[in-house]
Amino acid sequence: MPTSTDTARPDFSLVLSAIRKACEQYPGGTNALSLALGKGSNTLANELNPAMSSHKLGLFDALTLLSLLKDPAPLRAIAAILNHTIIPLGDFSTTSDVELLNAYAKWHAEIGDVAREVSKTLEDGRIEMHEYQRILKEGLEQVQQFFLFMNRLEALIDG
Repeated sequence: MPTSTDTARPDFSLVLSAIRKACEQYPGGTNALSLALGKGSNTLANELNPAMSSHKLGLFDALTLLSLLKDPAPLRAIAAILNHTIIPLGDFSTTSDVELLNAYAKWHAEIGDVAREVSKTLEDGRIEMHEYQRILKEGLEQVQQFFLFMNRLEALIDG
């Protein structure tokens, strides 16, 4: 976990940077978002300014802000601080049998991609960093496809 050089606290600069960038791209910017959060027009900008250490964005305001922004970058930055990753899932409330079958096939195709990369990597009996990174990339894609499949499957639960 990246930590700040002057404290033992995690380094939140990437999170703040991702949120500020998403806020800049939001229609009306931080002023519009401040109003949506029920804050004064400069309050949010101050809370996102690392030089304003006395201003802090609260948890529920942060969650509301992430919901308004609809940008996964800040959530990815938060997950990275905790040594985690995020997996985006769609709305599959109207999943058909064909869509479910396609999701299942894509998940298994990703499993095959992981196996192929592992096999190629182990051919010479050594593992190099670029090979490890390829396996990791394919593994993350496989996990994402698994959760997409499960999300589609869940949409079909009766009652």
